[in-house]
Formats: sequence, C-alpha cells, structure tokens
Amino acid sequence: MCFMRFSKIYFLLTFFISIKLFATAQVPDYLIIEKDTLMIQSNPLEGYFKEHPIPANLITTMSTANWRGYIAYFKFLNGKLVVENIYKEENKNDDNDKTEFFLTSIYKDIFGENKNFECNFYSGLLICPSGKMLEYVHMGYSSVYENYNLIELKDGVNVKSRKFTAQEFMDYKREYFKYFKKTDEYKQKANEFKEMTAEIDKSLDIRASGNSKNKNKENKYLKEKEAAYRADKQVESFMFIFLNDYMKTIEIPFN
Repeated sequence: MCFMRFSKIYFLLTFFISIKLFATAQVPDYLIIEKDTLMIQSNPLEGYFKEHPIPANLITTMSTANWRGYIAYFKFLNGKLVVENIYKEENKNDDNDKTEFFLTSIYKDIFGENKNFECNFYSGLLICPSGKMLEYVHMGYSSVYENYNLIELKDGVNVKSRKFTAQEFMDYKREYFKYFKKTDEYKQKANEFKEMTAEIDKSLDIRASGNSKNKNKENKYLKEKEAAYRADKQVESFMFIFLNDYMKTIEIPFN
C-alpha cells in the first residue's frame, strides 16, 4: 500500500513538473505568406500527431522551450494549409567546444514523398503575432506583440481572417474565455486538473497530519472550501494561459 501511494504521488508530482516545463516560453511554428514568415502562436499538427505519433528518434529532446519536439513551416496552396517543411533541433560542439544549434529536416521521415502535406484535419485558428514585442512572458505563447493576424480554418481551408492590435486581441481573448468557460470541453479539462490537484493536496495533508499531534477537525469544512476555491483559480489561470489551444473561431460563439 505504501509503495502504491508513493507511486501515485510521484506520478502526480511528475505531471505538475511537466506542466511547468510546458509553461516555458515556446519556440513557435511558422507560416510563410509570400515574402513574409510569420510566427504562429498555435500548433496545427498537434492533433494529427496524437493519432500518428512522431518516432522518438525524430524529435527534439531535452528542450523545455520546444516541448512538442519539432518546428513546422506552413503555407497556403489554393487556400489550403499545407506543411512546407518540418524540422528537429540538433546541436554539436565546434572545435572550440562551443555548442552550435541547427535544424534538420524530418519531412520525408514523417510524410514520405508526399510534398505539401495537406492539413485537412485541422479546424481552428492560426494566431500570427507581428511587430514589436510589447511584453515578454516566460510561459507558452503568452508574450504580447503589437499586432495579430488571426486566420480561421475549416478542415484546413482558409475561411476568414482578421487583424487585431495588441489591445484588441487581449480584449478578444478575455471575451472568448468567458464563452469557453461555459463549454463542456472546459468543464472536462477543469475537472481533470482539479482531480490532480486534489490528489496532491490530500497526499500532502496525510503526511502533515501524520507528523502533527493536534488534529483540528473544526477546520475541516473551511479547509475543503479553501481548497476548492484555490483549485478553481488555478484552473482558470492555467486554462487562460493556454487558451490559444482552444480558440477555434474569430467570431465568438454565444451559448
């Protein structure tokens, strides 16, 4: 029993450590539009790779700034989003023992001879910031830029786009979050996260109570309410930080 409990606590702690690693500012994917190459604060291939995982030897390892393990370049052909190329990051030491970083294409290893692989599986937003960085945030894609170009896709096809200033984009993001909090997807993710935090809190409480001679039962209800409130706030903060992954449309749905 002790070993099983330890294993469960270890798994939960590992889960939260991984969240902190994912929270590190991330290297983006890119969208090529004519002569411009724009950063994308979203990752269109993630859903595809959940169904068709990349072999471990083909992804970047040991990089908290690239948790997905690759950098993809996209473009539009006849209004359809396609993969132009995809790379893994590698490094080597030069003659002076300085580390050099470089990109190696893994396109053929993943997509074979099928050039311009079509992303017809993707429906959602390409969030492309541009201009000067106004605020650096060391977490996911949270850094703020002067301008944003949002491109909405349906089954990989460009259906509409809209440009925002930084303030307009943040206002849009806050309004979208109000909608998102009402969805079943948010509720499911929130419950999963709260169950994880509750398990850790419970485990820590058991250890603390085991080392204490005084057990104040009168505060049990208050502790439960405080824990629930804290869990709700943690979920809200976490989900808002990573809201780019859940924004699907330029026009905010009403429900």
